[in-house]
Amino acid sequence: MALQTNGLIIPRGMVLPLKLFQINGGSLGSASTIVNNLKEHPVEFKERKYYEGFSDVDSNGNMISVYYTIGQPITVHRMKDGEMTPQVVYSQGKCEYIIHVREKFLECRGTSWVVKKGLTPLMEILGVEFDGVHLNENSMVTLCRNAALVKTVQISDLDNPALNQIQLSGEILDSAEWTIYRRQGTIRYFRGFIDLPTGGQLSAQVTNKGSMLIYKRGVGIPAEDVIAAVNMIMKLAKT
Repeated sequence: MALQTNGLIIPRGMVLPLKLFQINGGSLGSASTIVNNLKEHPVEFKERKYYEGFSDVDSNGNMISVYYTIGQPITVHRMKDGEMTPQVVYSQGKCEYIIHVREKFLECRGTSWVVKKGLTPLMEILGVEFDGVHLNENSMVTLCRNAALVKTVQISDLDNPALNQIQLSGEILDSAEWTIYRRQGTIRYFRGFIDLPTGGQLSAQVTNKGSMLIYKRGVGIPAEDVIAAVNMIMKLAKT
């Protein structure tokens, strides 16, 4: 899980995984109600010898941040006295959920398996459903055209009997292949440098399912740039 300090998000590795969901199926209620409900589900042990729960709930009125932690037992084999002996250890994961109350989006920061594990208990607490985000073809083309640099694009569902999928790398937007193939299929993802309304720039991979891999440049990733990128994707998801 990423740390945030002095305006920087510092991932454990080189990349911050981020995914958006739309919130549907019911009223979220007030921010104070959501905060209180989340605080009623702290990290604790469950019946099947694993632990999970929510912690560090914070709110500014429009956005609510909460951490989800899960630990589950895994059997590993280690050498002891010349023999392989089974031993139970805990595999722990942690992610951050950010609830955009007004826009009705859920922003997830962290490893995909942890994010997925926490969605069900979070839905039960909030009394809503999370639906996947889809960026239409116009939105993906707009993102590519407005990017400072596009390094790689994957286009699938091609209207071509010889090709199902193609990946372009290089000076893509200036190529004839881009002009041809973007009209024949669906842009699944692209990777490059994204210019932001804040004046910042992110190195990222963006998919048409509302997920991003944001690459660290130097010490970390400016938090304001991540917020700007999320706002941009949420806006496009509504079109």
